[in-house]
Amino acid sequence: MTAALPPDYRTLAGQRCLVTGAAGFIGGALLRRLAGYGLDVTGSVLHQAEAEVLRRQGFQTQVLDLASNADWDATLRGIDVVFNVAAMFQETDQPEAMYDRVNHLGALRLAETALRLGTHRFIQCSTVGVHGHVREIPARETTPFNPMDLYHRTKLAGELALMELARRTDPASMAITAIRPAMVYGPGDMRMLKLFRTILAGRFVMIGSGRVWTHLGHVEDNVDAMLLAAVAPAASVHGEAFNIASDEPMQLAPLVELIAREGGVKPPQLRVPVAPVWTAGLAVELLCRPFGWRPPLSRRRVGFFTHDRAFDLSKARHLLGYRSRWPHAEGVRDTIAAYRAQGLVAAAPAPAQYRPATSG
Repeated sequence: MTAALPPDYRTLAGQRCLVTGAAGFIGGALLRRLAGYGLDVTGSVLHQAEAEVLRRQGFQTQVLDLASNADWDATLRGIDVVFNVAAMFQETDQPEAMYDRVNHLGALRLAETALRLGTHRFIQCSTVGVHGHVREIPARETTPFNPMDLYHRTKLAGELALMELARRTDPASMAITAIRPAMVYGPGDMRMLKLFRTILAGRFVMIGSGRVWTHLGHVEDNVDAMLLAAVAPAASVHGEAFNIASDEPMQLAPLVELIAREGGVKPPQLRVPVAPVWTAGLAVELLCRPFGWRPPLSRRRVGFFTHDRAFDLSKARHLLGYRSRWPHAEGVRDTIAAYRAQGLVAAAPAPAQYRPATSG
Protein backbone atom coordinates (compact mmCIF):
# COMPACT_ATOMS: atom_id res chain seq x y z
CA MET A 1 0.00 0.00 0.00
CA THR A 2 1.39 3.40 -1.03
CA ALA A 3 1.72 6.06 1.66
CA ALA A 4 1.32 9.77 0.99
CA LEU A 5 4.61 11.55 0.35
CA PRO A 6 5.23 13.77 3.41
CA PRO A 7 5.54 17.49 2.67
CA ASP A 8 9.15 17.48 3.90
CA TYR A 9 10.09 15.19 1.01
CA ARG A 10 7.85 16.60 -1.71
CA THR A 11 10.78 17.62 -3.94
CA LEU A 12 11.61 13.92 -4.41
CA ALA A 13 8.41 13.51 -6.44
CA GLY A 14 9.26 12.72 -10.05
CA GLN A 15 12.93 12.01 -9.30
CA ARG A 16 14.69 8.72 -9.88
CA CYS A 17 16.60 7.33 -6.90
CA LEU A 18 19.23 4.62 -6.51
CA VAL A 19 19.88 2.91 -3.17
CA THR A 20 23.05 0.81 -3.05
CA GLY A 21 23.32 -1.92 -0.43
CA ALA A 22 19.57 -2.49 -0.67
CA ALA A 23 19.84 -6.04 0.69
CA GLY A 24 21.25 -4.71 3.96
CA PHE A 25 19.55 -3.36 7.06
CA ILE A 26 19.74 0.42 6.45
CA GLY A 27 19.65 0.18 2.67
CA GLY A 28 16.64 -2.13 2.80
CA ALA A 29 14.76 0.20 5.14
CA LEU A 30 15.50 3.15 2.84
CA LEU A 31 14.41 1.21 -0.27
CA ARG A 32 11.13 0.21 1.38
CA ARG A 33 10.42 3.78 2.54
CA LEU A 34 11.02 5.29 -0.90
CA ALA A 35 9.00 2.61 -2.65
CA GLY A 36 6.29 2.95 -0.02
CA TYR A 37 5.92 6.61 -1.00
CA GLY A 38 5.38 5.50 -4.60
CA LEU A 39 8.70 7.00 -5.75
CA ASP A 40 10.81 5.71 -8.65
CA VAL A 41 13.58 3.85 -6.80
CA THR A 42 15.99 1.10 -7.76
CA GLY A 43 17.95 -0.90 -5.22
CA SER A 44 21.36 -2.30 -6.05
CA VAL A 45 22.75 -5.43 -4.37
CA LEU A 46 25.95 -7.44 -4.50
CA HIS A 47 24.58 -10.85 -5.52
CA GLN A 48 22.11 -11.97 -8.18
CA ALA A 49 20.25 -14.12 -5.64
CA GLU A 50 19.62 -11.01 -3.50
CA ALA A 51 18.33 -9.17 -6.56
CA GLU A 52 15.90 -11.97 -7.34
CA VAL A 53 14.52 -11.94 -3.80
CA LEU A 54 13.86 -8.20 -3.95
CA ARG A 55 12.32 -8.44 -7.41
CA ARG A 56 9.89 -11.06 -6.17
CA GLN A 57 8.91 -8.57 -3.47
CA GLY A 58 8.11 -6.01 -6.17
CA PHE A 59 11.26 -3.84 -6.08
CA GLN A 60 13.31 -2.65 -9.05
CA THR A 61 16.76 -4.14 -8.47
CA GLN A 62 20.17 -4.33 -10.13
CA VAL A 63 23.48 -5.95 -9.26
CA LEU A 64 26.33 -3.53 -8.51
CA ASP A 65 29.68 -4.48 -6.97
CA LEU A 66 31.67 -1.51 -5.66
CA ALA A 67 34.83 -3.62 -5.78
CA SER A 68 34.50 -4.34 -9.49
CA ASN A 69 35.87 -2.48 -12.50
CA ALA A 70 32.52 -2.77 -14.28
CA ASP A 71 31.00 0.10 -16.26
CA TRP A 72 28.25 1.61 -14.09
CA ASP A 73 26.95 4.07 -16.67
CA ALA A 74 23.81 2.05 -17.48
CA THR A 75 22.92 1.84 -13.80
CA LEU A 76 23.49 5.53 -13.06
CA ARG A 77 22.24 7.16 -16.26
CA GLY A 78 19.07 9.10 -15.53
CA ILE A 79 19.43 8.78 -11.73
CA ASP A 80 18.74 12.02 -9.87
CA VAL A 81 19.64 10.95 -6.32
CA VAL A 82 22.15 8.29 -5.21
CA PHE A 83 22.05 6.95 -1.67
CA ASN A 84 25.28 4.98 -1.29
CA VAL A 85 24.69 2.61 1.63
CA ALA A 86 26.72 -0.35 0.32
CA ALA A 87 29.88 -1.18 2.28
CA MET A 88 32.16 -4.01 3.28
CA PHE A 89 31.72 -4.80 6.97
CA GLN A 90 32.83 -7.68 9.23
CA GLU A 91 34.27 -9.74 6.38
CA THR A 92 37.07 -11.42 8.30
CA ASP A 93 38.50 -13.25 5.29
CA GLN A 94 39.15 -10.00 3.39
CA PRO A 95 42.32 -7.89 3.65
CA GLU A 96 42.29 -4.17 4.28
CA ALA A 97 43.01 -3.56 0.59
CA MET A 98 39.62 -5.05 -0.31
CA TYR A 99 37.87 -2.96 2.36
CA ASP A 100 39.55 0.10 0.88
CA ARG A 101 38.54 -0.90 -2.64
CA VAL A 102 34.86 -0.97 -1.61
CA ASN A 103 34.48 1.60 1.16
CA HIS A 104 36.87 4.19 -0.22
CA LEU A 105 37.74 3.78 -3.91
CA GLY A 106 34.43 2.23 -4.92
CA ALA A 107 32.40 4.95 -3.21
CA LEU A 108 34.53 7.63 -4.87
CA ARG A 109 34.22 6.09 -8.37
CA LEU A 110 30.46 5.75 -7.89
CA ALA A 111 30.22 9.46 -7.05
CA GLU A 112 32.47 10.48 -9.94
CA THR A 113 30.37 8.44 -12.36
CA ALA A 114 27.16 9.90 -10.96
CA LEU A 115 28.53 13.42 -11.34
CA ARG A 116 29.55 12.80 -14.95
CA LEU A 117 26.10 11.44 -15.80
CA GLY A 118 24.14 14.31 -14.28
CA THR A 119 23.06 13.04 -10.84
CA HIS A 120 22.36 16.08 -8.68
CA ARG A 121 22.48 14.56 -5.15
CA PHE A 122 24.90 12.00 -3.71
CA ILE A 123 24.23 10.90 -0.13
CA GLN A 124 27.02 8.81 1.39
CA CYS A 125 26.19 6.58 4.36
CA SER A 126 29.33 6.86 6.50
CA THR A 127 29.54 6.02 10.23
CA VAL A 128 30.11 7.74 13.55
CA GLY A 129 32.85 5.13 13.90
CA VAL A 130 35.15 7.63 12.16
CA HIS A 131 35.30 9.28 15.61
CA GLY A 132 36.07 5.94 17.32
CA HIS A 133 36.38 6.17 21.10
CA VAL A 134 35.26 9.81 21.11
CA ARG A 135 37.54 12.43 22.57
CA GLU A 136 34.78 14.79 23.71
CA ILE A 137 31.29 14.12 25.07
CA PRO A 138 29.10 14.66 23.17
CA ALA A 139 31.09 14.43 19.94
CA ARG A 140 30.49 16.95 17.20
CA GLU A 141 31.25 16.56 13.50
CA THR A 142 34.48 18.46 14.13
CA THR A 143 35.63 16.13 16.91
CA PRO A 144 39.02 14.64 15.90
CA PHE A 145 38.84 11.43 13.92
CA ASN A 146 39.89 8.32 15.76
CA PRO A 147 38.94 5.21 13.69
CA MET A 148 39.56 2.01 15.63
CA ASP A 149 39.56 -0.73 12.95
CA LEU A 150 39.84 -1.33 9.21
CA TYR A 151 36.13 -0.81 8.57
CA HIS A 152 36.18 2.60 10.22
CA ARG A 153 39.53 3.53 8.65
CA THR A 154 38.31 2.76 5.14
CA LYS A 155 34.92 4.41 5.69
CA LEU A 156 36.78 7.52 6.84
CA ALA A 157 39.01 7.38 3.75
CA GLY A 158 35.91 7.18 1.57
CA GLU A 159 34.21 10.06 3.34
CA LEU A 160 37.30 12.27 3.09
CA ALA A 161 37.69 11.46 -0.62
CA LEU A 162 34.07 12.44 -1.23
CA MET A 163 34.49 15.66 0.73
CA GLU A 164 37.51 16.48 -1.46
CA LEU A 165 35.40 15.80 -4.56
CA ALA A 166 32.77 18.11 -3.09
CA ARG A 167 35.33 20.90 -2.78
CA ARG A 168 35.97 20.62 -6.52
CA THR A 169 32.29 20.40 -7.45
CA ASP A 170 29.64 23.09 -7.78
CA PRO A 171 26.66 22.15 -5.60
CA ALA A 172 24.42 23.20 -8.49
CA SER A 173 25.92 20.26 -10.40
CA MET A 174 25.85 17.65 -7.61
CA ALA A 175 25.53 18.19 -3.89
CA ILE A 176 27.53 15.62 -1.88
CA THR A 177 26.60 14.89 1.73
CA ALA A 178 27.77 12.32 4.31
CA ILE A 179 25.42 10.90 6.93
CA ARG A 180 27.16 9.25 9.89
CA PRO A 181 24.73 6.87 11.62
CA ALA A 182 25.26 5.94 15.25
CA MET A 183 24.61 2.43 16.63
CA VAL A 184 21.72 1.54 14.31
CA TYR A 185 19.02 -0.80 15.58
CA GLY A 186 15.36 -1.60 15.01
CA PRO A 187 13.19 -4.36 13.53
CA GLY A 188 15.24 -6.40 11.08
CA ASP A 189 18.60 -5.63 12.68
CA MET A 190 20.92 -8.58 13.31
CA ARG A 191 23.96 -6.72 14.71
CA MET A 192 22.29 -5.81 18.02
CA LEU A 193 20.44 -9.13 18.25
CA LYS A 194 23.08 -10.76 20.46
CA LEU A 195 22.82 -7.94 23.01
CA PHE A 196 19.02 -8.16 23.18
CA ARG A 197 19.06 -11.97 23.19
CA THR A 198 21.50 -12.34 26.09
CA ILE A 199 19.72 -9.71 28.21
CA LEU A 200 16.26 -11.19 27.63
CA ALA A 201 17.52 -14.72 28.27
CA GLY A 202 19.20 -13.70 31.54
CA ARG A 203 22.71 -14.48 30.24
CA PHE A 204 24.12 -10.98 29.85
CA VAL A 205 27.44 -10.21 31.56
CA MET A 206 28.62 -6.62 31.83
CA ILE A 207 32.29 -6.19 30.98
CA GLY A 208 33.65 -3.30 33.00
CA SER A 209 31.70 -0.64 34.86
CA GLY A 210 28.88 -0.01 32.38
CA ARG A 211 29.49 3.72 32.76
CA VAL A 212 30.63 4.32 29.16
CA TRP A 213 28.37 6.47 26.99
CA THR A 214 26.38 4.93 24.17
CA HIS A 215 23.97 6.39 21.63
CA LEU A 216 21.45 4.34 19.68
CA GLY A 217 20.04 5.33 16.30
CA HIS A 218 16.72 3.81 15.25
CA VAL A 219 16.85 2.75 11.60
CA GLU A 220 13.83 4.89 10.68
CA ASP A 221 15.50 7.98 12.15
CA ASN A 222 18.51 7.25 9.94
CA VAL A 223 16.25 6.91 6.91
CA ASP A 224 14.72 10.28 7.78
CA ALA A 225 18.17 11.87 7.92
CA MET A 226 19.16 10.54 4.50
CA LEU A 227 15.92 11.73 2.94
CA LEU A 228 16.32 15.16 4.52
CA ALA A 229 19.85 15.36 3.09
CA ALA A 230 18.37 14.68 -0.35
CA VAL A 231 15.88 17.54 -0.17
CA ALA A 232 17.68 20.20 1.88
CA PRO A 233 18.99 23.27 0.02
CA ALA A 234 22.06 22.06 -1.86
CA ALA A 235 24.29 24.90 -0.71
CA SER A 236 23.61 24.15 2.97
CA VAL A 237 24.49 20.44 2.86
CA HIS A 238 27.10 20.24 0.10
CA GLY A 239 30.41 19.00 1.46
CA GLU A 240 28.92 18.52 4.93
CA ALA A 241 28.86 15.50 7.25
CA PHE A 242 26.17 14.91 9.88
CA ASN A 243 26.26 12.69 12.95
CA ILE A 244 22.85 11.04 13.32
CA ALA A 245 21.40 9.25 16.35
CA SER A 246 18.09 8.99 18.19
CA ASP A 247 16.92 10.58 21.42
CA GLU A 248 19.79 11.38 23.83
CA PRO A 249 22.96 9.48 24.75
CA MET A 250 22.80 7.23 27.80
CA GLN A 251 25.29 5.13 29.70
CA LEU A 252 25.53 1.45 28.88
CA ALA A 253 24.26 0.14 32.24
CA PRO A 254 20.98 2.11 32.03
CA LEU A 255 20.58 0.96 28.41
CA VAL A 256 20.87 -2.67 29.51
CA GLU A 257 18.33 -2.02 32.27
CA LEU A 258 16.00 -0.39 29.72
CA ILE A 259 16.14 -3.44 27.43
CA ALA A 260 15.46 -5.74 30.39
CA ARG A 261 12.57 -3.61 31.63
CA GLU A 262 10.93 -3.35 28.21
CA GLY A 263 11.39 -7.09 27.79
CA GLY A 264 9.79 -7.84 31.14
CA VAL A 265 12.84 -9.50 32.72
CA LYS A 266 15.08 -8.71 35.69
CA PRO A 267 18.08 -6.50 34.90
CA PRO A 268 21.35 -8.49 34.85
CA GLN A 269 23.75 -8.06 37.74
CA LEU A 270 26.91 -9.98 36.78
CA ARG A 271 30.03 -7.95 35.94
CA VAL A 272 33.58 -8.96 35.01
CA PRO A 273 36.74 -6.84 34.61
CA VAL A 274 37.83 -5.68 31.17
CA ALA A 275 41.50 -6.75 31.04
CA PRO A 276 41.15 -10.57 30.99
CA VAL A 277 38.30 -10.43 28.45
CA TRP A 278 40.28 -8.09 26.18
CA THR A 279 43.27 -10.45 26.34
CA ALA A 280 41.02 -13.40 25.54
CA GLY A 281 39.57 -11.50 22.58
CA LEU A 282 43.05 -10.91 21.17
CA ALA A 283 43.91 -14.60 21.56
CA VAL A 284 40.69 -15.69 19.82
CA GLU A 285 41.34 -13.26 16.95
CA LEU A 286 44.84 -14.68 16.44
CA LEU A 287 43.51 -18.24 16.48
CA CYS A 288 40.75 -17.53 13.97
CA ARG A 289 42.69 -15.32 11.55
CA PRO A 290 44.60 -18.07 9.65
CA PHE A 291 41.32 -19.85 8.90
CA GLY A 292 39.35 -16.74 7.92
CA TRP A 293 36.84 -17.44 10.70
CA ARG A 294 34.79 -14.71 12.32
CA PRO A 295 35.97 -14.69 15.96
CA PRO A 296 33.20 -15.23 18.51
CA LEU A 297 35.09 -12.87 20.82
CA SER A 298 37.25 -9.99 19.62
CA ARG A 299 38.74 -6.74 20.82
CA ARG A 300 36.12 -4.92 18.73
CA ARG A 301 33.36 -6.65 20.69
CA VAL A 302 35.06 -5.73 23.96
CA GLY A 303 35.24 -2.14 22.70
CA PHE A 304 31.45 -2.00 22.88
CA PHE A 305 31.86 -2.05 26.69
CA THR A 306 34.80 0.37 26.89
CA HIS A 307 34.41 3.03 24.17
CA ASP A 308 32.38 6.20 24.65
CA ARG A 309 29.91 7.03 21.89
CA ALA A 310 27.70 10.08 22.40
CA PHE A 311 26.86 12.67 19.76
CA ASP A 312 25.72 16.27 19.50
CA LEU A 313 22.92 16.42 16.90
CA SER A 314 22.59 20.19 16.74
CA LYS A 315 24.16 20.50 13.28
CA ALA A 316 21.69 18.03 11.80
CA ARG A 317 18.82 19.80 13.53
CA HIS A 318 19.92 23.17 12.17
CA LEU A 319 20.88 22.32 8.58
CA LEU A 320 18.72 19.26 7.86
CA GLY A 321 15.74 19.98 10.07
CA TYR A 322 16.36 16.56 11.61
CA ARG A 323 14.34 15.52 14.66
CA SER A 324 14.48 12.07 16.21
CA ARG A 325 11.05 10.42 16.14
CA TRP A 326 12.13 7.40 18.18
CA PRO A 327 12.71 7.76 21.94
CA HIS A 328 14.92 4.92 23.14
CA ALA A 329 12.19 3.26 25.21
CA GLU A 330 9.80 3.16 22.25
CA GLY A 331 12.51 1.95 19.87
CA VAL A 332 13.66 -0.80 22.21
CA ARG A 333 10.07 -1.91 22.71
CA ASP A 334 9.51 -1.94 18.94
CA THR A 335 12.68 -3.96 18.38
CA ILE A 336 11.90 -6.54 21.08
CA ALA A 337 8.41 -7.04 19.64
CA ALA A 338 9.89 -7.68 16.18
CA TYR A 339 12.51 -10.10 17.51
CA ARG A 340 9.86 -12.01 19.45
CA ALA A 341 7.54 -12.17 16.45
CA GLN A 342 10.40 -13.87 14.56
CA GLY A 343 11.28 -16.16 17.44
CA LEU A 344 14.77 -14.64 17.68
CA VAL A 345 14.72 -13.85 21.41
CA ALA A 346 13.13 -15.36 24.49
CA ALA A 347 9.36 -15.04 24.65
CA ALA A 348 7.83 -12.60 27.08
CA PRO A 349 7.68 -14.08 30.58
CA ALA A 350 4.24 -15.20 31.68
CA PRO A 351 2.58 -12.82 34.15
CA ALA A 352 2.67 -13.98 37.74
CA GLN A 353 -0.50 -15.80 38.66
CA TYR A 354 -2.49 -14.46 41.59
CA ARG A 355 -3.04 -17.07 44.23
CA PRO A 356 -5.28 -16.15 47.16
CA ALA A 357 -3.98 -16.95 50.61
CA THR A 358 -5.45 -20.05 52.13
CA SER A 359 -6.19 -20.51 55.79
CA GLY A 360 -4.63 -23.39 57.65
